[in-house]
Order: sequence, then structure tokens, then C-alpha cells
Amino acid sequence: MTLKIRTMKKTICSLCCVVLLFLSTVLSAQKATEIQSGPEVVKKSYSKHGIGAVLSSTNGKGLAYRYWPGTYGIQVSFIPISVESFEYYNLGFTGYARLKDYNFGELFFHAEIEFQYQSMEEMDFLMSTSTYNYYRVNSNGINAGFGPGYHFEMKPASFDVFIGYGLYARDEFSDKPNADLNDGVSTFLSGGVAVFLNL
Repeated sequence: MTLKIRTMKKTICSLCCVVLLFLSTVLSAQKATEIQSGPEVVKKSYSKHGIGAVLSSTNGKGLAYRYWPGTYGIQVSFIPISVESFEYYNLGFTGYARLKDYNFGELFFHAEIEFQYQSMEEMDFLMSTSTYNYYRVNSNGINAGFGPGYHFEMKPASFDVFIGYGLYARDEFSDKPNADLNDGVSTFLSGGVAVFLNL
């Protein structure tokens, strides 16, 4: 119980740091946009809406919708998988902030959080009876991260590449008293890609 409380405190602290970093980057991006928005600057025309797919360690997985009307945007993703004794559900949210335009694409900052639930059947082989003992392991997880990314468009599609730093927290539980569980919090380098059909 003490380990779980300590784990949750670390998770909440890390999420607060991600939110503060995202807000500070958003404010600096807004200031840069105000400086560059004079009459001599020609702004690129990007699509506001996109439907596609994302695969990332922290930005979400599965089908995705992105709304990016100006400097700031948001992406929402979801995937439901249920095959025989395996279930996996993931819901992700990503915030975007444009930083710098280039001739081909642009640099942006992203901060994200995703929630996932997984349930799968495990088994042990009992030597004494030569039989298998089946039990279920369930897992609740939170992934969060932030970092730079690169966005470019090739009509009618657009592409995002994410890199950054992430936090990975898991709480596993089982109906078997002495099951081998992998609770804990870890940090890692994160990355991913997203492809969208521009609407």
C-alpha cells in the first residue's frame, strides 16, 4: 500500500511538471507568433481538421482525430481490442504548440497523456499434477510525456513525428494471490508517428 501511494505521488508530481512545461512553451510560442505576425509575413495554410491513426509510446494508439486551427491544437486517440482472452483499451490526449515554420514543415512542441487498461490470461504449469493453472492479470496504466515534434503535409495527408521524454506508470492486479505482477513507475525516451487525412 505504501509503495502504491509513493508511486501515485511520483506520477502526480511528474504530470504537474509536464503541464507546467507545456504551459511555459505555449506562452513562449504565443509571444513568438505575435512578433512574427507583421504584414510582411506570409503564413502557411494548414488544415484544421484531420482523421487518421497514431502509434506512439505516450501520444496514444489507434484511431485519432486532430484539431489544429492555429498555434495550438489537440489530438484525441482511442483503440479498443478484444480477442478471446485478451483485452486492451487506450485513450490518449495530446496538446500541440507550433514553434517554427520551415520551407517544408514545421517544428512543434507536444505534451500528452494516455490511459490504458489491459487484461490477459496467464498460466502456470503445476509439476505435481501435470496440469495448467489459469489466472487473469489486469493492468491500469498512465503514460505521459513531452518533447519536440515535426509536422509536414503532402496533400491530402499530413504527418507528425514525435520524440521526447516519457513517464510510464502501471498498477497490476490479479485474482491469483501470488501472481507475478509488474507494478511500478519508470521513465524513458518516447517516440511515435501519426498520419492524418486532412479534412
